[in-house]
Amino acid sequence: MRRHPNWAYAEAVLSRVIPGATGFDPDKIPGLGVGRWESFEIDDRHPGDVTIAFLEYCLPRVAGPLVIVNDESYAAGTGPFFVAGEDLAEFAATYTETIGSSLVNGDTIVVSPVPGRVIVVHHNGLIDMLQGIEQPGL
Repeated sequence: MRRHPNWAYAEAVLSRVIPGATGFDPDKIPGLGVGRWESFEIDDRHPGDVTIAFLEYCLPRVAGPLVIVNDESYAAGTGPFFVAGEDLAEFAATYTETIGSSLVNGDTIVVSPVPGRVIVVHHNGLIDMLQGIEQPGL
């Protein structure tokens, strides 16, 4: 299967923010470690509650254009999502209706290049934020 054409750009943005990152998989993003993760329950919560908690975590930490990758990004023809930071809440609110699944239902990665941050939700019910290199020109 051919990859969506936006993958190369999304991966380039990720690797500029976190040098050494080689893909949108927590195992391919250096700096994530056992002692860093915070609890972030996914499986035993209503999807709407997960989305609210995700927004509460993300909104104060992101700005500018965002790259969002989740399980649905790997579906044929989908690819990464590109969203303005100020539109993240609206994107999350309409995601289920538009895409047909929950925004956060497994590994979910948000790259916010302007402040140089990467937020990672791990499918095992964990969350972390890495501070990388600011990319104000993106």
